[in-house]
Amino acid sequence: MALDFIAGCIGGSVGIIAGHPLDTLKVHIQSGRGSALECAKGLLKGGTLSTVYRGVWAPLGGIAAVNAIVFGAYGNTRRALPNPESLMTHAAAGASAGLMQSFICAPVELVKTRQQLTSSGDAMPKGAWAGARHVLRVGGLKALFRGLGVTIARDSPAFAVYFASYEAMTRGNQSAARVFVAGGLAGALSWVLLYPIDVVKSRLQGDTAGRYSGAWDCFVKSVQSDGWRCMGRGIGAVTLRAFISNGACFSAVVWTERAWRHCTSEAAVKTLVQATIGDAVRHEPDYLCDM
Repeated sequence: MALDFIAGCIGGSVGIIAGHPLDTLKVHIQSGRGSALECAKGLLKGGTLSTVYRGVWAPLGGIAAVNAIVFGAYGNTRRALPNPESLMTHAAAGASAGLMQSFICAPVELVKTRQQLTSSGDAMPKGAWAGARHVLRVGGLKALFRGLGVTIARDSPAFAVYFASYEAMTRGNQSAARVFVAGGLAGALSWVLLYPIDVVKSRLQGDTAGRYSGAWDCFVKSVQSDGWRCMGRGIGAVTLRAFISNGACFSAVVWTERAWRHCTSEAAVKTLVQATIGDAVRHEPDYLCDM
């Protein structure tokens, strides 16, 4: 559990930092603020990275809890099932992890989305805790957990695909290049398959005007106003972001696990050597001690 937690925290943080600019672009495109090129130009207009990294503290602030749940639930569920190494077990464990982490991910992503969409004149403050307090003050606990149901509908099947496909691609070969590519492809695949649900989630959570009564109402009104194509809007940005972010995440996780095992094995060898030497000294013949 300790290894699952530490590796998950490091991997998740690396993945968020690597992929957040494209995540910001994705949210702007999904919310109907223009094409990918128009949104990219708008985000980079100031000449700095501050705009594309707007809202990054919310996911970073919750990454410890989210990844503790994801990797902890995944690892423990997989080990508890009858055949821990089968791909179906990896999928079932991933689905369980996705379900559990949604309860933290939903409010974290709501704050992130609101901050990504905010303009200089809006009341939404910067910072993860400040943003969460603002949402609670304005709409209460219900407002902070808006989009929980659609987040579960996205994350549970997505994590099943994510972990099972990564496992299938890395069996027998966990070289650095294979881990990065497999992690990137697993992340991209899980996002592409569930992308329309993510579009609905982004629109619902970014809605501060009260246009949508729920996820289904958001879906129907979005299709009516923008056509079916809106359900695939921004998929290019999210696919690229998912590949980079998840490739970096799995690389960091595997590196952390290997470093952990290396350090613990070295400590074990050192302890064994010290114990052996100590035992040998205690059992030396008296005549050797007198020499």
